[in-house]
Amino acid sequence: ARVRIECKDKNNLNLKYFVNGETDSTGTFNIHIDGDHQDQICYVKLLTSPLADCKTADPGRASSQVILTRSNGAVLNIHFANALGFFKNRPLTFCPELLKKYLPQNEIKFI
Repeated sequence: ARVRIECKDKNNLNLKYFVNGETDSTGTFNIHIDGDHQDQICYVKLLTSPLADCKTADPGRASSQVILTRSNGAVLNIHFANALGFFKNRPLTFCPELLKKYLPQNEIKFI
């Protein structure tokens, strides 16, 4: 998948920095970030999926905030984002049963 890291000014939300990257076959990505983005709000965002049956980004997992500064006490230059993901065009066959197991009873009618 193609991903982008964007950093915006925390006061006016103007775009201050961005860099694109690509995941490997496991969905992992490593992107070098230039500079310290202490006073900015930064997100990693999904751009595109290489899979024909998996093109729509899950709205709840289409982006993740990342802290890209060493001014918060971080001792490493490695930062992690929460999991991101795309919806499959057709749910996997076991999904309805799995959802019934984990969803509250009042939400099962939406499966």
